[in-house]
Amino acid sequence: MKNLILILGALLIVLNTLTGLILSGYAPFNYLLADLSLAVSTGLLYFLAHRRMGHGFKIGLALLFSLTGMVRCLCVALASTVWENNVYLLVALTILIFEMVCMASAGFFGKR
Repeated sequence: MKNLILILGALLIVLNTLTGLILSGYAPFNYLLADLSLAVSTGLLYFLAHRRMGHGFKIGLALLFSLTGMVRCLCVALASTVWENNVYLLVALTILIFEMVCMASAGFFGKR
């Protein structure tokens, strides 16, 4: 199961990269940030699968990280290509920080 997370993450990254190369309206800035977002989500889920914590924490966080990862990926795909005044990028970074806080607090409170 743990290797399936890595395989699915790699396939999603390849699919996103190919989509970015084929579609001219999908800017390289956006599809590279979406690739990075997918890699972070895959890493979080893989790290979560290897952590020693209660199954309830693992199931809840896996669902939360999957949903927030999709929203984060959508945000970076829709973001403008400039860094200034980029609300979508700010939302994606806020979601990423939220995920990191959830992982840290689950590691602290979710020990068996």
